[in-house]
Amino acid sequence: MDEDKCAQCGTPAAPGAKFCESCGAPLAAATQPAEVKHVDEDKCAQCGTPAAPGAKFCESCGAPLVAVTQPVQGPAAAQPASAYTAPRAQAAYSAPGAQVQYQGVAIRFVAILIDVIIVGIISTILALPLMLYVLNSTTGTYATAVIEAIISLLYFILLLGHYGQTAGMMLVQIKVVKEADYSAISYGEAAIRTILLVIDGIPYVIPYLLGAILIWTSDKKQRLGDRVAHTVVLKA
Repeated sequence: MDEDKCAQCGTPAAPGAKFCESCGAPLAAATQPAEVKHVDEDKCAQCGTPAAPGAKFCESCGAPLVAVTQPVQGPAAAQPASAYTAPRAQAAYSAPGAQVQYQGVAIRFVAILIDVIIVGIISTILALPLMLYVLNSTTGTYATAVIEAIISLLYFILLLGHYGQTAGMMLVQIKVVKEADYSAISYGEAAIRTILLVIDGIPYVIPYLLGAILIWTSDKKQRLGDRVAHTVVLKA
């Protein structure tokens, strides 16, 4: 290497300079340039050597004299991070709670009317052999009533516990869910609702009147079975 000239660009070297003042190439044994902490146009921030006019690199230590803050200068890069944490996701998450619509008497009455017809048909088919065997017998009448009661219990408990809906509810598109978190109900909760349907059906001359009154007076439109089992009826 010629100590009077830069081997990289051919610029004459200043006396005592270790690095080229034009391209920053080392003029003597290369030393590891330290990281610039601050840039001053008049002197080198690394070693304090006065900067030659127009020089881009320090002629003593080779540190850059031009501002190198481009990597730090990144407000635009920080904006996507703040935009990513926008509260819009929380609003979308809480939105479904505001859209909950508890189902009232009319649509639930249609559903249970359909269910009663279906249970009646199933009970008649299953009890018909017994009715023919003990025709006009009091025992046969009691046996038929027991069969109908068992079929009704199984129909409501199994369908509600498994699907959250009976056939009538499926047709009118409503479902039974837990009051706390609107999740699927269990067979136990389905059993409570079904058994208390006997009380909600009072007076039997005007079926479902007590249940209708309880629904009308409830903020969440719950009959007695719903209040005890902690369930609600929503749109499916």
